[in-house]
Amino acid sequence: MSKSSNIKLTYGREHLAIPGPSNIPQRVLQAMNRPAPNIYGKEIELVTEGVREGIAKFANTNGKTVIYVSNGHGVWEASLVNLFRPNDSVLLCSTGHFGHKWGIIAKRLGLNIIHIDVGFNTIIDPTRIEEILKDDRARKIKGILAVHTDTSSSSRNRIQDFKEAISAAKHPAILVVDAIASFGCERIEMDPWGIDVLITASQKGLMTPPGLAYCIVNERAENYAKKLNNKDQIVSPYWDWQPRLNPARFYDIFSGTAPTNLLFGQLEALNMLNEEGRENVFLRHEILSGMVWECIEHLGSKGGALSLNIRDKSLRSNAVTTIFSRQFDFSRVREWISRQGGVDLGIGIGFSSKEFLEGRSVFRIGHMGYLNPHMILGVLSLLEAGLKKENIPFTPGGITAATEFMVKKLRSQRD
Repeated sequence: MSKSSNIKLTYGREHLAIPGPSNIPQRVLQAMNRPAPNIYGKEIELVTEGVREGIAKFANTNGKTVIYVSNGHGVWEASLVNLFRPNDSVLLCSTGHFGHKWGIIAKRLGLNIIHIDVGFNTIIDPTRIEEILKDDRARKIKGILAVHTDTSSSSRNRIQDFKEAISAAKHPAILVVDAIASFGCERIEMDPWGIDVLITASQKGLMTPPGLAYCIVNERAENYAKKLNNKDQIVSPYWDWQPRLNPARFYDIFSGTAPTNLLFGQLEALNMLNEEGRENVFLRHEILSGMVWECIEHLGSKGGALSLNIRDKSLRSNAVTTIFSRQFDFSRVREWISRQGGVDLGIGIGFSSKEFLEGRSVFRIGHMGYLNPHMILGVLSLLEAGLKKENIPFTPGGITAATEFMVKKLRSQRD
């Protein structure tokens, strides 16, 4: 039998280790694999209400869920056009690429941006928010925009401290939080943390294909937006959330035809989260992310090339981890892992300097949604193999470090 230079090992289930879209459970796929229902019938109304209530319940809020047929960029825009008007000022808190992108949309809508930009390797200090708001004696700042987990940097802001800063400044600004990457992975408590609008989407911790996005709106934000609409009618009809929040007919919830099969999938994903239990969802992601961190820290020790972008564990996301080396191009490692291992790692986003080889020295591991230890260990094992294949320095034993961490955490929970 002759040797082949074209041998491939990837004849099995492929795995997405990118930070969204995440792996879709078979139950969700099966729920979507059905004929579309009558869009004027009772079944789709009940499914839609189940999704709206399920999203709000998981956010821990008494607020209402607005559904858009959209991605995350759409609900960025929806939150801005419903709450603010041209020449309004907003305080933008950036901890990575996606905070900047939200700001670009805000500028194009004519908003004035006051920017707290801390770069890609730390989080927002709430005292800075408090200082800016205290200086805003004329109350020109109408809202605060913050990303909970920025998938480019893998940082996690302490949103629970933001409302305290706002209250300490005695400021009426609306708090709008992007939880697109973190929802269903990280703990986020909308009402207890004083979040007025929480935005998220279906394709990450919510384990459903891209196409659905959500604005979860509390009573304060709903009333605030309603007063603005009473003064002027410049919100575009599609993004206007008033008819979606208070529909005269079911058709108004989607400003048109409902995304039927996506809704069936999303409801099934919410059922799975409820069956697992909200607290276990958070703990599972905490343990799985810790396994990744322990492995990477071990691989990068004693002269290894890998480093975690966020050095302080308390500032890291449980949904995604950004990893880099300033000396080595990891693109060939990613390509080999995909070609021979059937695993796709996330590319670096926003690290465009020569220091990071225009982003080629950066990659990301998504650990969100439908995931368990053997899936994580498979990703990490292939990473070690890829490093060896490309002769990139590392310290062997990362898998042992990851499994020891998992066992230790499980024992501590049992005890």
